[in-house]
Amino acid sequence: MKYKFICPIFRIEIRLAIGGKPIGIENCFSAACDTIFKDDGVLDHIIVWVESPDSYNDMVHETIHLTKRIFGLAGIPFNETNDEIIAYYQNYWVRIFWNKMSKNIKEDNENNN
Repeated sequence: MKYKFICPIFRIEIRLAIGGKPIGIENCFSAACDTIFKDDGVLDHIIVWVESPDSYNDMVHETIHLTKRIFGLAGIPFNETNDEIIAYYQNYWVRIFWNKMSKNIKEDNENNN
């Protein structure tokens, strides 16, 4: 299951993939965050992958990497002077992703009953 979002602040495409590892995501066990560039070096999107829709802890972990990557692309320091902005921005992605993941859990439960 894949979802696409456009960051409303930085206009970067963000993808959430649940289940089956996407191409290019290697050396990880249950979750990952990766920046994907086109052949010409231009940013295509950032992807967050979690193994299953109930991988809440992994998703939260990966949203820190996502936030750091987005801030880096935007030239915003990722440090203690911005910790409130970092926390609010990470929380935004946690809410967006968990909304999709929890819908998958609900659908799986309905299909299995």
